[in-house]
Amino acid sequence: MKYLRYPSFSRLLLSLLQAYALVLLVFFLVPFAVAAEPDQKAWAGNWLVVGESDQQLVWQLNADGSGFAYGFQDDGRLSHGFAINWQLDGDRVRVRTGASVRCNGGVVAVAFAGWSAATLDFAIVDGRHWLQRNGGLLAFQRRLSSWETPRAGSECPNLAI
Repeated sequence: MKYLRYPSFSRLLLSLLQAYALVLLVFFLVPFAVAAEPDQKAWAGNWLVVGESDQQLVWQLNADGSGFAYGFQDDGRLSHGFAINWQLDGDRVRVRTGASVRCNGGVVAVAFAGWSAATLDFAIVDGRHWLQRNGGLLAFQRRLSSWETPRAGSECPNLAI
């Protein structure tokens, strides 16, 4: 009965040391686990992207998950585009599309009919490639430092210029 009321000092010390070791382990391992995942901010920016079905694309990815994707014809003129909402989740990227962007008579036209119900899922293959679930590959060629977002009513952008 005496041992049940008064636990030994060595058992108490051992349990405190185990708890301390566990806290230290978590404290040091969590930053490594977080740093191992790709950061959405690292992908943020304006990119020249080449896809399998389009000649050239510009993806404008903002760190807050908003952005635009634009397609261009062989001669560098804007052919189409759409607003996107993108979310990085580990080694996966989920993209939803929204407003459509068109070039009508040399002027940018934007129409928003709501966000699409479908989500495009990509796997990050490496630091420059995203593989779509259906097999399409996007190759992020380089960042475009001078890219400006085309606004409704402005002149249509041309990549060839």
